[in-house]
Amino acid sequence: MSDLGASFSFPFRDPAWPRRVLVGAVLEVVPIPLVLPVVLGSFGRHHRPGLGALMLLGAAGCLSLLCRFLVLGYLGRTAKGVLDGASGGLPAWDRPAEDFVDGLKLWLVAVVLCLPAIAVTAGVALLAMAVASPAAAWLPVVLLGPPALLVTLAYLPAGLLATVAAGDPFAAFDFERVFARVVPAFGPYAIAFLVAIAAEIIAQLGLLICCVGIFATRFIAHCVAVHAFAAAFRQAPAPVPIRPGEAAI
Repeated sequence: MSDLGASFSFPFRDPAWPRRVLVGAVLEVVPIPLVLPVVLGSFGRHHRPGLGALMLLGAAGCLSLLCRFLVLGYLGRTAKGVLDGASGGLPAWDRPAEDFVDGLKLWLVAVVLCLPAIAVTAGVALLAMAVASPAAAWLPVVLLGPPALLVTLAYLPAGLLATVAAGDPFAAFDFERVFARVVPAFGPYAIAFLVAIAAEIIAQLGLLICCVGIFATRFIAHCVAVHAFAAAFRQAPAPVPIRPGEAAI
């Protein structure tokens, strides 16, 4: 519980935290200068965007993904430090290549974990359209979509932490072992969600700092959430290896 309460102070423990938060904020905001001219130029127009505008939007999308991979990798490295018992605050941005590769892996894991909810909801919606009418497709989307999304979001932090802890993307899909790790720490894990939600709400105060402050406060909120979930995950006992010589998560 004390570890979870310390999550809000975690991003500020290292004296170099302003520089490290600034780098994260810049990575969040980098694509906007590319998109903004296209968005502003579209006002008052009644025709489709030109080829140049579409290419610029595509470049902004690719750059946004690249920055997202870097941030995800950095947050994964931050979580690994918490899992290993480090308490010095945010790590330095000194491993961009490693962060990029690890972030790409975490992003792919998250996408694959989200696919079942999307596939089930879309499949039932298509079935409803075929059996009844196109107008009936909204029913399974409303009835199945939110519960499937909630289940996915509830499992996602544990799956990603299992990947970070084991250094293996496939660890997130060993559902039996992940649940064996999380269920004993259900209380701290649930509190971690409350901490993450509270951090995101507080982060909106960044809008008061000339609006652009939201990027720094949102990055800080992500770091707070990472610490909260990693601290909860660390409190749970690691499951016993299934086979002799197999490393535990």
